[in-house]
Amino acid sequence: MKIGISQPTFLPWQGYFALINYVDEFIFLDDVQFEKRSWQQRNKIKYIGNELLLTVPVITKNKHNQKINEVLIDQNSNYIDKHLKTIKLAYSKTKYFDLYFPKILNIYNKDFEKLIDLNKNLIDFFLIELNITKKFSFSSDLKLSENKHFLIDKICKIKKCTTYISTKGSQDYLNLIDNKDINYKIEYFSFKNQLYQQTTGSFIKFLSIIDLLFNEGENSKSYLEKNFFID
Repeated sequence: MKIGISQPTFLPWQGYFALINYVDEFIFLDDVQFEKRSWQQRNKIKYIGNELLLTVPVITKNKHNQKINEVLIDQNSNYIDKHLKTIKLAYSKTKYFDLYFPKILNIYNKDFEKLIDLNKNLIDFFLIELNITKKFSFSSDLKLSENKHFLIDKICKIKKCTTYISTKGSQDYLNLIDNKDINYKIEYFSFKNQLYQQTTGSFIKFLSIIDLLFNEGENSKSYLEKNFFID
């Protein structure tokens, strides 16, 4: 059994869903420390030909050690209107805007208190539209206390996986796992992000999944599969 493990990020990049599509089970790493200004609260879209970060404002004052599943959205901000107006300006002329935007609007308008609830609802929506059905679980349900590679190793052993699929960015600390003490393989994937039709300007790689959906619609899942590679 192949598994993937990742934090529940905001408007995840396309490779995130390519990984989910490839594995048998995906575990949301929701009980590790929240990192401010990370992909947990922001991601990139294409706006008038350039990259633009959409960021969800969160409460961090005096909460230096809070876990991802504890983070509260700053309700005093006006981020919902700002995000929706920005997304509309960025993608209103794309082929599939009218199909997806009302559904995204409905999720935003639920006005979640916790960041994880916003992120997970958006992820669930994208999975439905991409027709990706997998087994999902949360690391918090396992009630583990390990950190970094020890935590990944423990999850892999509990899940009795045969292969753990990870990003190349995790290779340095995953190399610390004692290969003599494991009975599963660790493999790394790359996402090529080859050219597809985008809005004005030069092609930009590694954007949020919404860029692919708005431009490619029902072809998005096929695109993810063609661009996912095990190295």
